[in-house]
Amino acid sequence: MAVSMGWQDYTVWLIGAAVAVLIFRRVRCLFRGRGRGGCAACGSTGCPLRRKERK
Repeated sequence: MAVSMGWQDYTVWLIGAAVAVLIFRRVRCLFRGRGRGGCAACGSTGCPLRRKERK
């Protein structure tokens, strides 16, 4: 018995895959010790552009 998948099934799988990729990236950053908040230009947390004083 073959079951055909509708567009809703593909959409659910696509959203699930996107969430899995986001979770994988966050876990990878957690284990590498690198958090979010790096420089927008280079991604480094020690960038001099990031160290500007905030008013």
